Amino acid sequence: MEQQVMSAALPMLILGLGWTGQFLAELMVSMHLNYAATTRDGRNNTIAWSLPVDNSNETIDVTRLPFAQTVLVTFPVMEGKLMESLMDAYQLHHKVSPQWILLSSTRPFVGKPANRHTPLDPTKDTGRMAAEAVVIKRGGTVLHLSGLWGGQRQPKNWVPRFSTEDAIRNKLLSRQLHLIHGKDVARSILAVHNQFKSGERWVITDNGCYDWIRLFLAWGSKEQIEIARDLAQNDKQCHEALGEGTLEDIIRCGGVEPRLDSTEFWETFQLQPTEFLKIE
Repeated sequence: MEQQVMSAALPMLILGLGWTGQFLAELMVSMHLNYAATTRDGRNNTIAWSLPVDNSNETIDVTRLPFAQTVLVTFPVMEGKLMESLMDAYQLHHKVSPQWILLSSTRPFVGKPANRHTPLDPTKDTGRMAAEAVVIKRGGTVLHLSGLWGGQRQPKNWVPRFSTEDAIRNKLLSRQLHLIHGKDVARSILAVHNQFKSGERWVITDNGCYDWIRLFLAWGSKEQIEIARDLAQNDKQCHEALGEGTLEDIIRCGGVEPRLDSTEFWETFQLQPTEFLKIE
């Protein structure tokens, strides 16, 4: 998609027009909102720019980045000092502080249940936490997104990845799949931009969850379903967790409740998710 013509005061700068950025760009175009975006190679009239791996030997060049009210960082920043350097360089160059939004994942939220106030599990850190802490300390916002789907990302295509007995067992024991569609991610980002809350982190899901057993029965191979049925009946741990009956009986009994709670986000920004996965 070609980005809108930039104005002197852009609403948003998207650093990294990847999968998420495409949904956001489409939404902003539909609302006649200008934006600028970067890619590594400058494709589709974006700005050719990338963040260095570290900032030990070079200054971060932000001279090609226009000023925007909100700067959205869509990619992982793996060092706190690197995040600081990016924010410092941008703010020094433009002499104004924008609203910073950093996208992240829900991986560190391991509580049962967990919401945005639940302490993060440092053992689940993939290298993002230091940069997130910098953004929050300096008045930005971190959005923790659950499983991203939409467009080329379809949960139906994820099922074949779990083909071994151990992989299927893990899904039977932790049945919840939390998702958020790219369209709702875009709406969420724009809502945060318009109603910015300084120094916060938010968990974003579609306010529900999906049952991995249903996914296996709908989209799994014959071999996967046979393994799942055998585990449900004959594996002690699975049998204790799932109870009596066939996989279909277990689904009918329900009992799969969301582990991640994003209610506060949707209520605060007066939104509702609109896109939900159909398993059929």
